[in-house]
Amino acid sequence: MNLTKRELDLISLSLFKLKVEKKALLGDRKDTELMKMIEELEKLSEKIDSKRLLK
Repeated sequence: MNLTKRELDLISLSLFKLKVEKKALLGDRKDTELMKMIEELEKLSEKIDSKRLLK
């Protein structure tokens, strides 16, 4: 899939928002499922950001 820089920017922003929301939900709890989800969001965000910076 070939995305434009604008599309990548929007995806990056959405991933950041999801990451912040999940971290807020996590709070002081030790919810391993939520922590795994946050880790996956961070990995995906890094991939998108690296592609975004190349354009």
